[in-house]
Amino acid sequence: MVAGVFGGLYAGFWAAGDAVAAKPGDDEERAAPAKRRRPGKRTGDPNIIPIDEIKRGMKGYALTVFHGETPDKFEIEVVDVVRDYATGQDAVLFTSPDPRLEHSGIVGGMSGSPIWIEGKLAGALAYGYRFSKDPLGGLTPIENMLEVSDLPYRPDVLPRPPRRGGAGGAYAPYAQGREGSDAWADQMLHLGTEPLPARQRPRDIPGPGGAPSGGLEPIGAPMSIAGLGPRAGQFLADMTGLLPVRGGGSHAAAASSGEAAGAGNKHTFSPGDSVSVVLIAGDNGAAPNGTVTWVGGKQSEKVLAFGHPMYGGGPSDLPIANAHVHTILNSVERSVKLSSALDLQGTMIQDRQPAIYLRTDIETPMIPVTTTVASPEEAFAARRYESAVANNQDLTAALVATLLIDAVEEAGNDAVELVLETRSLIKIETSKGPRTIELEEETYFPGGIIGGIMARSRALTLITIALDNQFEVAKILSVEQHATLHYGAPVERIERVRVADGELRAGELVELEVEFRPPQGRARTQTISLRIPEDAGGERVVVELAGGEWVLPYAPLPGDVDDLIDNVAATFPARSVIGTIYRANEGLATEHGLMADLPESVLQSLSPSGSNRKAVHFKQASRRIIRTDGIIQGRASLELDILPARAID
Repeated sequence: MVAGVFGGLYAGFWAAGDAVAAKPGDDEERAAPAKRRRPGKRTGDPNIIPIDEIKRGMKGYALTVFHGETPDKFEIEVVDVVRDYATGQDAVLFTSPDPRLEHSGIVGGMSGSPIWIEGKLAGALAYGYRFSKDPLGGLTPIENMLEVSDLPYRPDVLPRPPRRGGAGGAYAPYAQGREGSDAWADQMLHLGTEPLPARQRPRDIPGPGGAPSGGLEPIGAPMSIAGLGPRAGQFLADMTGLLPVRGGGSHAAAASSGEAAGAGNKHTFSPGDSVSVVLIAGDNGAAPNGTVTWVGGKQSEKVLAFGHPMYGGGPSDLPIANAHVHTILNSVERSVKLSSALDLQGTMIQDRQPAIYLRTDIETPMIPVTTTVASPEEAFAARRYESAVANNQDLTAALVATLLIDAVEEAGNDAVELVLETRSLIKIETSKGPRTIELEEETYFPGGIIGGIMARSRALTLITIALDNQFEVAKILSVEQHATLHYGAPVERIERVRVADGELRAGELVELEVEFRPPQGRARTQTISLRIPEDAGGERVVVELAGGEWVLPYAPLPGDVDDLIDNVAATFPARSVIGTIYRANEGLATEHGLMADLPESVLQSLSPSGSNRKAVHFKQASRRIIRTDGIIQGRASLELDILPARAID
């Protein structure tokens, strides 16, 4: 049966591996594919068994942590070698007679467990089959993994914040932002992009929670989560593409988040140890977990783990920690380890196909995040959570959003009308120096809190664009987010607008009767006055009334990241009506086409004369802010013909 299952896979992988251009002298190698030279500089290492020497029926053992922090052995037997499982990489199929695996099968979190065959290191347990009835797995050859340990730490190619340097300790950009990046414009104008772009989505990743797969696949690194409710946990899984598993917290990791691990909690890794990549630490926790394969270096500072990529993004600087395994959760689909990250121990510096590469002599600080929330029920005391998140261009905003979603879910997971008030303090450092941005937002939810809407807040958008823009990468020093929940529906929608009787002349007031309708009850009418521009005589103008959160304030094209941050931070209060009079020929045009659903006072002209740079214009002729008692939603507009100004006698 085993031979039948793998026969098709073997043939498929074989065909893929031979589909390469022929070179002079390749005939002999093509005639004997098993003898082809494989990657790896340690082929002659007497402690390593080359892939070509591994045969069916050979026996050996692996090391992994089943419980606690000490690795245990389990026996394995080679089934076969799958050539060219990945480009330039073979895989060795094995089974295990160990009674602990007869019930669980290959376990998520065992990724990286070192395997010795005939007394020599062969590689890392890395692959398995979902829904398999037998403990069948696959290993990544150690020769491929060791190539990754030759790679350097590459902070020069990673998005980095500014650093002090030069005369007088002035700030100098460490690395520029993405040239020509318009991620910030998409965030501000909502041009069809995800507010919090994830590195990968579950559907992009094979295995549990992702695209269906019937073959040998990476067993993955289950993400141990702690202190997160169901909605926050699912949101984080969606944003990271990792399988969430309820584990334990990592308070010790948070305590050392901004510093090197102290002498009291420094851990020297050994093959078979449990290791976690830390995304969130503290009162809340999130840490993908796997196993150490190989340790090297004069101070045992070089570590290889997983035997497969976490994301496969290449150069990285995510923090790592040693970990404690609580137990193994058996499952028909894929069993997993339940683990908790312990103390920060260094940095994942490479994320590659054969392995992740960790360095314990390189420290990566995390971003402190304080989240407080007040429940709508006065009997419940306010909650305060102290956590830290990884500093990563693609993940940081999603991690901060997760903490806010969790706190709000815990304080008021009520399926009723709620208003969420948030006050955010974001400390940022740019090439001009440190600064603190304060944002206040207010959102109405008619049937309970929706995490996806919370994740689109202006504060989280600001974090996203501070890390990803065309100017420079800002440094997020810390984040405070304070949330308050209120029962009720202090909200009205603009239903219709009409002009009161009278002539409409340039330079005079236009009286507008505005009908506001609450979620329940009768509509009310309020008169709002706007002054018509003095030079608008003989023209047709457009009058727009909109709720404050529906309007973007006027903002010039930013010249640096600080200007960009100022533009994003500038908002109108949700409890206001914004009245704008503008010329009817204004609108928005982009490469996406006409954006009819954006505020008509926004004009974006592409490719101005002599330039290929976008220009964003806000050309309102006049604007008035009218404060209201409740949150105003919706917008309405009128086209009006304006008579010339009255003659002065």
